Amino acid sequence: MKTIKELIRISNENLEAVREIRRRERMHQVYSECEELKDTDAEIVSAHKRRLVAVIDRDDKLIARLDAEIDKLNDRRERIIEANGIDPDFDQEVTICSKCSDTGFTTGKGGTIQVCSCREDDVKECFTYSGLEHFTSYDNKNYRSDYLGEPEARKAIRNKLLMVMLGVGEEDQKPLWVYYAAPQTGKTYLSVCLVKTAIRLGKSAYYSKCEDLADIGSDTLEQLNSIDLLVIDDFADDVTLNHAVGSTLNNLIEIRNAAGLKTILVTSIPVSSLITGCDMRISGKLKNAGTI
Repeated sequence: MKTIKELIRISNENLEAVREIRRRERMHQVYSECEELKDTDAEIVSAHKRRLVAVIDRDDKLIARLDAEIDKLNDRRERIIEANGIDPDFDQEVTICSKCSDTGFTTGKGGTIQVCSCREDDVKECFTYSGLEHFTSYDNKNYRSDYLGEPEARKAIRNKLLMVMLGVGEEDQKPLWVYYAAPQTGKTYLSVCLVKTAIRLGKSAYYSKCEDLADIGSDTLEQLNSIDLLVIDDFADDVTLNHAVGSTLNNLIEIRNAAGLKTILVTSIPVSSLITGCDMRISGKLKNAGTI
């Protein structure tokens, strides 16, 4: 599992190489058109190397002479650049994205940090690592609050999930939450969109069906202990009675609760019934969970 920050870090390393290649290409182009500038820059580099030796040798007279020589060379360089209409920054690295200055992140409304639009490929790749490979069509832009004719209620649920994910209010600080709604009311769609939103905000997040927890590899499970947001869909009491699922989920919740990390259990079963029917270890934790 790779998080969005890891993927952006890898992209940044690639961008660094691209910027350097472009810088060298610009220098080659400028030097091929202006030999005088190329020779002057070579003299400046040579003078700086000799000055470094002089500093090591503590030769103050030579240092002073070389400083004067470098000043003259820089003056000549400026005159050449101006006379030939050359960009003074031709030999400097230039950022590729003006929005994020190649960091991969921008500041949105209200000071919210979010992944820059230039990293859409990284975002989509992150979705595949985050349990969302089968939900490519699920997007906040297509979310309809009036899906069931109760737009205000669905808006309230969506906003509450976002507040919990972001930890906006004091009451949203609980690490464990249960999102309950009747079957066929769009819980999965909203849950997937929540995970995608978290990733676009630069957070590490993962989506899984409850029954699939038993099949997740040990390396991924280890990472789920420390990601910012974990959403477990189709949570049901009878599923937790499966030893592999119950043990895995209990360990995840226990470790994540201790670290104050958000875990959201999505279910169509009332919380009171879950507390009664779940694996005893999980049942105890549900009593202190927040509800949506």
